[in-house]
Amino acid sequence: MSDELVLVGDFSHETNTFATTPTDRPKFQERREYLGEQVDHKLRETNTAVGGAIDVAENEQIELVHTVAASATPGGIVPQETYDFYCNQILDAVEKHRDALDGVLLCLHGAMVPEGMEDGEGPLVTKTREIVGDGVPIVVTLDLHGNITDQLVEEADALVAYESYPHIDMGDTGRRGMRILTETMRGETDPTMHIERPPVLAMGPLQNTLEGPMAEVMAKAREYEERDEIWKVNVFPGFHQADIPSMGFSIPVVADGDTDAAKAVARELAEYIWNRREDFVGDFPTPPEAVAEAQRAAADLDAEDGPIVMADVGDNPGGGGAADGTTVLREMIDQELTNAGFAIMHDPDVVADCVNAGVGEHITVTMGGKTDDLHGEAIEDVDGYVKAITDGEFVNTGPMGTGSENHLGTAVHLKCGHENGVSVIVTKNRLQPLDAEIWRHVGIQPERLDVLVVKSTNHYRADYEPLASRVIPINSIGLVAMDPRKFDFNHIRRPQFPLDDMDDGAYPP
Repeated sequence: MSDELVLVGDFSHETNTFATTPTDRPKFQERREYLGEQVDHKLRETNTAVGGAIDVAENEQIELVHTVAASATPGGIVPQETYDFYCNQILDAVEKHRDALDGVLLCLHGAMVPEGMEDGEGPLVTKTREIVGDGVPIVVTLDLHGNITDQLVEEADALVAYESYPHIDMGDTGRRGMRILTETMRGETDPTMHIERPPVLAMGPLQNTLEGPMAEVMAKAREYEERDEIWKVNVFPGFHQADIPSMGFSIPVVADGDTDAAKAVARELAEYIWNRREDFVGDFPTPPEAVAEAQRAAADLDAEDGPIVMADVGDNPGGGGAADGTTVLREMIDQELTNAGFAIMHDPDVVADCVNAGVGEHITVTMGGKTDDLHGEAIEDVDGYVKAITDGEFVNTGPMGTGSENHLGTAVHLKCGHENGVSVIVTKNRLQPLDAEIWRHVGIQPERLDVLVVKSTNHYRADYEPLASRVIPINSIGLVAMDPRKFDFNHIRRPQFPLDDMDDGAYPP
């Protein structure tokens, strides 16, 4: 073991400022709250940023001080009390170990909005910097949906973002961040950064890095990293469900001691994105159109074909959606789909009714549409059959967050619709159903369904596309509507495409 010591803090939230329900500490505890040595025990050998950092630290014989690993399902602003609690888990440990620390690795998100603030990450890094001084490097790993502030760029030595959406490289990101930190600590590199912000807002499904314009942007970023002086080309399409000044596309580039090189690459890639701005806007089917198309396609499936997978984008809890949206499920029932599945419906009342009735019983409920008036009206008089009740506990087995625990609270498999042909996973807690194990844990084999719906934007693709015969993103209503033109922004930078009419010469300024 070397005598090098690195402190690791993991505090992550993607804040939808249009959501009205605050994301308090119990919301973090529903998803992930590990303190101190729990962090190593729970996240070692997982596909997470902390898991990747642990791998590198062991290989380099670096001792880690774990502080906290806290993450909540995206939602409304983080109350000040909650924000302070998790920040202090990190900052108190930084203060305690300040004289022994060789480096700090912070695994953050980039789109956290605490109460009374516009940025959750920049101030945390600033406070960390004030304690450790300029001589201790700070590297920050981030979700590619971060809305990156100048403060974050100025205070960190290096930013390291996910390169994939769906985020299948979380562990690799932790490894990349830890390697840059290690080499900076040892004087082998001297990172410097520059950020560019092309005024482009990409529709959610078109941020997918597996194909289309974003795949090509990411390929160019990796080409730039072949240059000797360029360490990391970060691409952030941004999180457009946040009405804050930093919202939008940003390109922070990390170079080895050469700010001019970082600036040149950031500007060149930003101009490439600007010139392709029309490619980040598209047309997608509405719920009635999507369900009808899925039904037609399912009729032509052969026995060996996988299901038609549809994404209820507007109600994605992974972007702050209520997860009790009804527009797609209503169409599935009205159009009489069978051998179909729907995940999830966040409805604690229905869960309680099903538990009271018991497995094997028939029940009539009012389902969904209870959080707000943005995701469709409640579906009344739903006749269902309680097929299974579980504790909602399962572990991701797919490529995103592999090995991570999930906590749905009590979960129910409720069969409803024509001939009880629609299987709905009804849950106590909100969770993006990005891993197909969510179906198996209630006794459903998703591969055997003809049609299944998941409330997700792109993350579902990692685990579902390999088993699907076709994927259909749905232009559904809700707090995570795919089109930024659906939102009433008051605080973001303007102009931005496609919100505003902009000619070719509008960027670069």
